[in-house]
Amino acid sequence: MEKSSNSNIAFVFPGQGSQHTGMGKDIFENFGEARLVLEESSDILGLDMKSLISGDDEAALNLTENTQPALLTVSIAILRVIEKETGLKPVCVSGHSLGEYSANVSAGSVDFSNALLITKKRGFFMQTACPVGFGKMAAVIGLDENIIKTAIDEMNHSKNKAGVFIANINSAIQTVVSGVSSFVDELCLLLKERGAKKIVILSVSAPFHTPFMESAKENLSSFIDKGWFRDAECDIFSNATSMNYSKKDDAVRLLLEQIVSPVMWKNIIVNMEKISGVSKFIEIGPSNVLNGLIKRIDKNADVLSVNSVSAFKELESLMI
Repeated sequence: MEKSSNSNIAFVFPGQGSQHTGMGKDIFENFGEARLVLEESSDILGLDMKSLISGDDEAALNLTENTQPALLTVSIAILRVIEKETGLKPVCVSGHSLGEYSANVSAGSVDFSNALLITKKRGFFMQTACPVGFGKMAAVIGLDENIIKTAIDEMNHSKNKAGVFIANINSAIQTVVSGVSSFVDELCLLLKERGAKKIVILSVSAPFHTPFMESAKENLSSFIDKGWFRDAECDIFSNATSMNYSKKDDAVRLLLEQIVSPVMWKNIIVNMEKISGVSKFIEIGPSNVLNGLIKRIDKNADVLSVNSVSAFKELESLMI
């Protein structure tokens, strides 16, 4: 495929929850660039990343401190193949939660090796910020976020404690809530009464993207060496603010802030289109979860999920 650069293309990277055993298998089998990333990941972390990713031990893969560097590895492996095969240069990048680290690697603001070390620690700090069973998360589908916000305010006020929060605003019809397990359970019942079409309890054991993750933020801040970061080569859109940044100090600050802040995914996509002129999105990672969210935000957007060898053949049509 002829190498090109396209000023209306954005790269987006999925986060935790998109992992599955065997992810990226045909990519690793068919592209040397991908295998080099896998080998580098194993060497940096001292883990058999190939067995973790390609094996059938779902429990090991779903352990948060393994999940996060594993997803980063698969996303960057696919990215390296795209760079080699197409030469595409996005006008901007972003990622959903953990995916913002893949976005920073893509934008050149942090090396893959250092991002691996950070995400390994990030996963550990997030998983241990609260006792197992303390919190949970639930995706609320088909209910306006303002109705959800009102219900949360009412519940927290009635209990005289901030125990549940909005963790993700993924689209106009999908919002994720997060907090103390009993609060989330009670809130879900209330939201069903107020018209939620569907509520899905997520398979996580901690209340991510809430103030309950403050210790994880502090611990990760102490771990990160700011010298690992440099100014980005293109704009990155922040989970915490939904706005673009490129300076290294902003990268460190905003990556830490997103641990305790809601993921503003809906606004990120809108702002990428308005600010950077994006009309085509390439999802780089093991799933197509962002593909569906983006189409719900903008039904006219062109979106391609690159997670297999066959998907590379579709890149050319997206670039036209």
